[in-house]
Amino acid sequence: MATTTEGPGTARGAATRAKILAATAGLLSGAAAHDGSESHRTVTVSEIARAAGVYPNQITHHFGSKDRLVLDAAFALFLRDTTRLQASGRRARSAEAFRQVLARTALAMPSTLLVVRALGAAGDDAAQRERVRLLLAVLFRQSERYLERVVTERGWSSPSGVGRDARTFWSAVFGATLLADAGVTGGPSDLDLAGTVSIT
Repeated sequence: MATTTEGPGTARGAATRAKILAATAGLLSGAAAHDGSESHRTVTVSEIARAAGVYPNQITHHFGSKDRLVLDAAFALFLRDTTRLQASGRRARSAEAFRQVLARTALAMPSTLLVVRALGAAGDDAAQRERVRLLLAVLFRQSERYLERVVTERGWSSPSGVGRDARTFWSAVFGATLLADAGVTGGPSDLDLAGTVSIT
């Protein structure tokens, strides 16, 4: 009886999966670094396979779909960038400066747009929507823990609660990014994103 040596549950499968995810993240980062229409270009399965050194069918084997892979890669980049955002926030001397740094940095992260576009691609796909819920829960939980640490260390307060602050902040960031990406006049600079965080 034949057995697969490349299945998702094997060490080799995990290595292939990691290689595909890293290649996709690299392609997405490269696309986000370009200005103009190039930044709106989506990566193709063949480009991902070529960059990862795998066959195209391995992408669907390990991730189910290109959209799922792009979602996971965009969130991997985004969560990496949020650690930089947290480092920037820790350098703020006052609660007001802290809120401003968070808002400014979140909007400037190239991965924010990647995540917003990946979220938009979830559509009516039940599996994708479940994955989105899981990834957002991770983001909100990490953000809540970060805000709780900062509030405790600095002796600040969060009248709305750090959980609500985290969810409201990221929802506003994603909304502002979506509107700016859609070409709505005005944009992130016209919004008071810092005001969505109640920390004082």
